[in-house]
Amino acid sequence: MRIFLLGLFLGGVSGGIAQYSTGDPQLAAAVGALAAVATWLGMATLIVVLDSE
Repeated sequence: MRIFLLGLFLGGVSGGIAQYSTGDPQLAAAVGALAAVATWLGMATLIVVLDSE
């Protein structure tokens, strides 16, 4: 659950920064979603790699 919330938090922060710097809400939403998914995939990859050792 913590990984899911971390992804949401980082996605929200990234989207907020993109919204503040560009003023484009569509770009901010895309950046936020991409950051959240990248966080989840990165953490899942680490879990799989570290679990297999």
